[in-house]
Amino acid sequence: MPKRFIQVGTGGFGRYWCRRIIPSIADVAVPVAAVDVNAEALQNAEFAGIPEECRYTDIREALKKHKADFIVLVIPPQFREAYIDLAVEYELDVICEKPLGASMEARVRIYNKMKNAGLKLAVTMSHRFEHEKQTVEQLVKSGMYGKLNYVVSRLNIVRGLYANINTVERYVTDCLVHNLDTMRGMAGADVKTVYADYWPHTDNGEYIGWSGLTMLEMTNGVRASLEESFANGSTPDGWSNEYLRAECTDGTIIASHKKVTLRSDCACPIRRKRKCRWPRGIIGIMP
Repeated sequence: MPKRFIQVGTGGFGRYWCRRIIPSIADVAVPVAAVDVNAEALQNAEFAGIPEECRYTDIREALKKHKADFIVLVIPPQFREAYIDLAVEYELDVICEKPLGASMEARVRIYNKMKNAGLKLAVTMSHRFEHEKQTVEQLVKSGMYGKLNYVVSRLNIVRGLYANINTVERYVTDCLVHNLDTMRGMAGADVKTVYADYWPHTDNGEYIGWSGLTMLEMTNGVRASLEESFANGSTPDGWSNEYLRAECTDGTIIASHKKVTLRSDCACPIRRKRKCRWPRGIIGIMP
C-alpha cells in the first residue's frame, strides 16, 4: 500500500513538489493533506490532487484530521525545527528539503530529536542522480577500470548570480552539499576527515560571492577534492554541467557538460606489467 503523507509547504519550491514530484510518486506515496501558512499558496495543492477540504494553514489541524506515515517539509530552514517537534509528537517520519535547519546547532538538535524518537529522517539530495553522474558512479563501482584512487569535482559560476548565498554556512548547505554527496556516493563510503577553506569576494566594497576549496578523506581511504566558486568572471562548470573526474588505477572517467569520457594510457611501464587491457587515449564518449 502507498504511504500516506502531509505536504508542508506548497509555495516556492513546494509548488514544484505539487506539480512535478508528487504526481510522479503516486504508486508509492499519496498526499492526504497540504499545509501552508499562505492560503493563496495552498492553491498549488490542486496540482497534487489534494482537494480543497484537505488544505490547511494550521499544521496541527491537519495532523488531527488525517492519519499519515510521514510529513514532507518544503519550508524555510528557520521554521523547520518547530515542525520536526510536531513530527516527533505525532510519531511521524520526515522527508525534508536541505538544509535541515537555519544553523548547525539547529541541525544537530533536529538530528538528535529524530534519532532519539526512533523515527526516520531523510534529506532530499537529487543532484547526484542526474544521468551523467550516475553513469560515472556505476562505471567506478563496476571495477572495470580498477580501484578508485580519488575524485575531483568543480562547480564554478559567474559572480553575483547567487548573491543571496552570503555566508559560509549557506555556501556549504545550499550549494556544495550536492557535490559532496555526489563524491561520497561515488566513493561508496562516508567522509572521515574534511579540510575546507572558504572566503568571500568583494568588488569595490560590494559582496559578489564565495569561493572554496575542500579536501576529503573517506572511510575507505578514497580521497576527494572539490573546487567551487560563485565569484568568477564566467561559468565554465555551472549547475548540472559540473566537471567530475574519477581517477582509477586502469583508467580515468570524466563527466563534463553532460558527457562522459573514458581514458586510459597503457603505455605506462607499470600498467604494461599488469597487462592492462585498455588501449591508449580516449576509449569512449557517452552523451
